[in-house]
Amino acid sequence: MRQIENLIRPHTGHITRTRVVTGGYGTATTFTVTAERGTWFVKATPNRPGGHLDAARREAAVGPFVTTVSPEIRFTVEDPDWFVVGFEHIDARPADFTPGSPDLPLLVDVLDRLAAIPLPPVAHDWHETRWDRFATEEERALFRGDDLVHADVHGRNVLIDGDGRSRLVDWEWPTRGAGLITLGSVAVQLVAAGHSAESAESWIGRCSAWQRADPDGLDAFARAGSRMMDWFANRHPEDTWLSALADAASTWSHHRARALR
Repeated sequence: MRQIENLIRPHTGHITRTRVVTGGYGTATTFTVTAERGTWFVKATPNRPGGHLDAARREAAVGPFVTTVSPEIRFTVEDPDWFVVGFEHIDARPADFTPGSPDLPLLVDVLDRLAAIPLPPVAHDWHETRWDRFATEEERALFRGDDLVHADVHGRNVLIDGDGRSRLVDWEWPTRGAGLITLGSVAVQLVAAGHSAESAESWIGRCSAWQRADPDGLDAFARAGSRMMDWFANRHPEDTWLSALADAASTWSHHRARALR
């Protein structure tokens, strides 16, 4: 921690307090920093080649383009050991996705703000391919597009501040693809939070991007998403949260299939 503090001090000034933030995944060290120039949320990733560093660099690259939905990036700095991003600190809580939650309209709002963001130049070559191996060639074509995709929208990644404004965080793997991927991912999260498939679609159906989404693409994504989550759950049976998401993805996929009959 001392090495990271020394690295960021030119941006923060004298540091008076640090507090480690837990609950995330991956190898990043996350903490809040209070210093003479303000308070920041800091994410430090080991500076060694691999997916975690690639994800951290993507998050830093896309940050300036997503300020309408996310906390601003105040600084980035690195040395041979660490790649560090300092974000605007917001006093916020995780969103509640359960049925009847007052946060659900705020989820719709942040998804609408996301849909209004043009594809950033930095994301031009970040084509979405994560679902490709679980889809047919015809299905894969439906996942292509020119929208900025955030496919990990869950309760811990949607924050609600004291003014009731929703923010979307953890842009570690933004991609270029069809906006229906974001919506479909949210549908699965809502089902996992206790919604019926019908209720989940009633909420994401209020999003502006839903009106533009190809129904065939949604059907294909539901099928591919269910196959993907089954694969992950079978590989990691000890992770019960993966099993829960696999069940939710299956529920939504079956709902989409029934609607075709």
